[in-house]
Amino acid sequence: MFDRLSGPGVPCVVRVERRSWAWAWWACGLLAGCGGGLQRGAPLADPAEIAVRVAASTGVERPARVVFEWEYVDARGNLRGDGAGRVNPPDRFRLDLFSTGEGAMSAALVDDRLTTTGDLEDVRLPPTVFLYAMAGVFRPGSAAPIEGFESGELQVLGFPADDGSVHYFYLAGERLTRLEARRGTRLERRVELSWGEDYTWPREARYRDDIEPTRVRWELSRVIPQDAPFGDEIFDLDRTP
Repeated sequence: MFDRLSGPGVPCVVRVERRSWAWAWWACGLLAGCGGGLQRGAPLADPAEIAVRVAASTGVERPARVVFEWEYVDARGNLRGDGAGRVNPPDRFRLDLFSTGEGAMSAALVDDRLTTTGDLEDVRLPPTVFLYAMAGVFRPGSAAPIEGFESGELQVLGFPADDGSVHYFYLAGERLTRLEARRGTRLERRVELSWGEDYTWPREARYRDDIEPTRVRWELSRVIPQDAPFGDEIFDLDRTP
């Protein structure tokens, strides 16, 4: 249930009455926040070459519309609904999130810059590197990898992050399966991807943040390839409703 608060000089805010069972999901994630240690196997011969190859191969090759279901959980409860995305490869995303109540939110991710608008003001989206990862896109930034190693059947590349943590990208061949943010031995954030037969877009993405305790999940309904790119105005939230 949503309670819309507005009035003279008061911005429109949607206050969400969230389901109490989500406390259990959030609490379990918080208690597991320290996570396990890195399982380092043999070092990779050339992590930089692998990074270049994977960066060129992940993500959709053609503009696409994406339809999905989403859920957001924090300490107050949960919020869920349907979502629609528009994508211009390699790194321009527009997301429109519709809740099961009255609220909606739009987000545009362009060149690592995230802008949002809408009345779901208490929803905190993941950092941009994790948003890209939730779309299956390997986008570690401009820095070179500081390490690379095998972990079971996966290859792992570590990159320094601007906040002093290290981002570890887990790869199955050229497909991203997991991203972690670690600070020393502490696991702070992560996203896990499940892939179906169509390797252009993850079937499901699950994000967890133990610093600002939130969890985000979206599940793919369908991907609709487009014959032409979307116009630039689609990704400018000041120009497009």
